[in-house]
Amino acid sequence: MKAMVIIYDSDDWENESPLSGVPETRASFEDFYLYAAAKGWRVYRASTKWFDRKNFFFNKGWTYSESGWEKVTSPIIPDAVFDKVAGKRDYSLFGLKMKMGGKIPVINSPLFRTAFDNKLSQYLAFREFMPVSFLAENQHQFTTALDSVSSDKVVVKEIYGSGGKEVSIETKTTLRDGLSLSFPVLVQEFIETGGIPEFSEPGEIADLRLVYVGNHLVYALTRIAASGSLFTNFHRGATAKIVPSERIPSDCLALAERIRGKLGLFDRTNYSLDFMFDMDGRPFFIEMNTTPGFDLLRLVGTTELKERYFSSFLSLFE
Repeated sequence: MKAMVIIYDSDDWENESPLSGVPETRASFEDFYLYAAAKGWRVYRASTKWFDRKNFFFNKGWTYSESGWEKVTSPIIPDAVFDKVAGKRDYSLFGLKMKMGGKIPVINSPLFRTAFDNKLSQYLAFREFMPVSFLAENQHQFTTALDSVSSDKVVVKEIYGSGGKEVSIETKTTLRDGLSLSFPVLVQEFIETGGIPEFSEPGEIADLRLVYVGNHLVYALTRIAASGSLFTNFHRGATAKIVPSERIPSDCLALAERIRGKLGLFDRTNYSLDFMFDMDGRPFFIEMNTTPGFDLLRLVGTTELKERYFSSFLSLFE
């Protein structure tokens, strides 16, 4: 069997199992491990700290089978690498990942991730499709940015982060009264939304996520904020459901194609594009994720859809 190593940057060797704090994420990876094994791939999970650059192997790692998680203490020679390292490590680990990519497939390409992984670079590349945003690297610039944003509510995003953990949505008054910030941040116009046109329930705060493999749309879903919340992130209480391709608004698909066209230099890619719609139904590009998870697909996708996604994803490594 070929060996695929999912890399991350922490050290969890002393734990009883990996991903113990995020059971849904762990369960979604377990599904992937079993599917990949049936297709000729043995999948491992290993920290970049365990990689022997000279001999090009990981000196230990985790793997999963029907028997559960187990530790592997013999050298793991990778045939492919699935990069799940946090985006804030893109630059510090760039040389290591490029070394790996010189010998075996690394998905996503380190060049792709460093170009599009953080929210500032996304805004620089795609600002014509996004809500108006301002960069603040200190408190003075933050105050100036607040004065420049037209909406009363403001979205404040740290440059790196996922799951909505580094995002605040507050009124200008609240933000001026004091919010503990880790600069730099993007200060972004708030979009009042009515959900997905002709799909969302009345009053829902919902976004639309399009998930691509190899620049081809594989599936779409909507994330629906919990009652009283403005956040559509799963890890902040949102729920999700699949959006059939024929229910995706045509103007949103057209916008996504313009974004996808800018990514065409990279042929082995896996990413998602998130959109919100204003009260008139106009789509706005909100964010790109260069390491979309399996969690939501496991929860709301059919077996057929999940297997189609896994199959498409494995084809990237061939």
